Amino acid sequence: MALNKAKKSDNFTAGYCRLSRDDLQDGESNSIGNQKDTLARYAKENNFHNLRFYVDDGITGTSFNRPGLNAMLDDIKAGIISTVIIKDQSRIGRDVLEVGLLKRTFEENSVRFIAANDGLDSAKGFDIMSIFRDVFNEWYVADASKKARASKRTSAQNGKVIARPPYGYAVTDNKAVWVVDEVAGAIIQEIFTRFIAGDSLITIKRDLNNRNIPCPKSHYKITHGQTAPDGKYWHDRTIIHMLENPTYLGKYIASRYTTASYKHHKQIQRPEDEWIIIENHHPALVELEVFETAQRLRNARRRITKRKDTAALSGLIFCADCHCKLNIAHQEYDYYICSSYRNKQDYYSGIICTRHGIRREAAETIALTKIQETVSMAINNKDAFIMQVNQQANRDTEKALKNKSKDLAKAESRISELDNIISRIYEDHIGGLLSQDRFKKMLEGYEAEQTTLTTAVEVFRTDIEELKAKTLNVQSFMKLVELYGDIEITELTAELARTFIEKLVVHEGVFENANRRSKRTQEVHVHLSYIGEFGEAIIFSQQMGRGYKAVNTPENPGK
Repeated sequence: MALNKAKKSDNFTAGYCRLSRDDLQDGESNSIGNQKDTLARYAKENNFHNLRFYVDDGITGTSFNRPGLNAMLDDIKAGIISTVIIKDQSRIGRDVLEVGLLKRTFEENSVRFIAANDGLDSAKGFDIMSIFRDVFNEWYVADASKKARASKRTSAQNGKVIARPPYGYAVTDNKAVWVVDEVAGAIIQEIFTRFIAGDSLITIKRDLNNRNIPCPKSHYKITHGQTAPDGKYWHDRTIIHMLENPTYLGKYIASRYTTASYKHHKQIQRPEDEWIIIENHHPALVELEVFETAQRLRNARRRITKRKDTAALSGLIFCADCHCKLNIAHQEYDYYICSSYRNKQDYYSGIICTRHGIRREAAETIALTKIQETVSMAINNKDAFIMQVNQQANRDTEKALKNKSKDLAKAESRISELDNIISRIYEDHIGGLLSQDRFKKMLEGYEAEQTTLTTAVEVFRTDIEELKAKTLNVQSFMKLVELYGDIEITELTAELARTFIEKLVVHEGVFENANRRSKRTQEVHVHLSYIGEFGEAIIFSQQMGRGYKAVNTPENPGK
């Protein structure tokens, strides 16, 4: 080993010191001051001159992107450091591989490496014990990380809050108890109300900024007696995070994020079944029905018409055949049209669909009437309403179960049949009745079909289990009704539609003649929040003055 190749009088002796937050638990022995004293004394006693300190304070030993370490490595490569002294091997790092690479860097640059308290000196040759000390140093971090994770999870399971409460809440003297921050809580409720009412994220953001409402970071600094930084404003992402945060339901959610290991500190989200959720941990700022409506609408993108208004049902209307959304369009009047048909996606993705056009006026009339009739029945005859919802749900579930079970039995029967076919072609191949090429093609085809069917069987079984476990939350719908109280519903606002309507499913119209210019009837299914498609199917008729009529089943021959 070439040591101290450059022994110039102006070369430095580097004294490297590192302290992490975990090292603080060891008391003063590992403090930066104590490390400096130890290194200075060692340098003096062993005639090392021009001692220069490189310090990393508060940085873990598993991270090797440290300002002090980087500066020392730059000086080593510049050739102005001849010796590196550390208190013990754990100071340089707690990762066997990375520490090994650092030692190689020292060797390649003819730098002597000394760990004073461990008796390690590269000038004395290879020290096998240094390898074991490096392994132990890494094990120490891994073990400490494991214990810390277990401790945090146990604390969370016992309801002990570790994290800072989100915007909208504050802590009492007992920091584990969250209370409503009256000012911020009112802003949270306003954001949910306005979003459901139809305001866009941009509109809400601009209004909050124009009113000089402090953003969450600024609000926190102000309420804690600090000066809020300039240029901190509301952003779309901030509002989205609030709309999607279940904490506002009164839930405390812990262990939602973790890291891949003690070496990699980037956060990753755990599977939802590993979260720790404590219900009723703190006061709720929004009702469950309001929160769920907001989540549903987050997935329903709304479009602005050419008249610069946003249609109340935009994002809520779907094609019955290809299941794509219907987009708003305008000619002499506003109307909805299947997006896959409009975008000609059939040319590229194989999606073939028809127009499914319906006037905006007609769709809104149907939706408003359905809401009026359902809410009226829910208010005036609550018991009969709940009974009818449950009866219809049972019928729909039984029908769906019957169809799914039939599909499942058919798929399983075909899989069994394919097993027999594959056995026979094996026998034919062995008996010389099938050539190798023919056998290979037939086997590949049957196995591909079997794989597809096996996947379908798993889907059918999952669907059947979900149907068996499905229960309609009629009480949640009743809470939506209560939110409107005695208000008379006379027009379809965006808030009304987005609160009560889950989706409208539009079928292709039935036309008088082949040129499709005179539509006779059109079938529309209205799915309400929580209770699904309630009551009679709707057949819309333009020949009835753009009104509609309802029939008991879509298969009614009169349509």
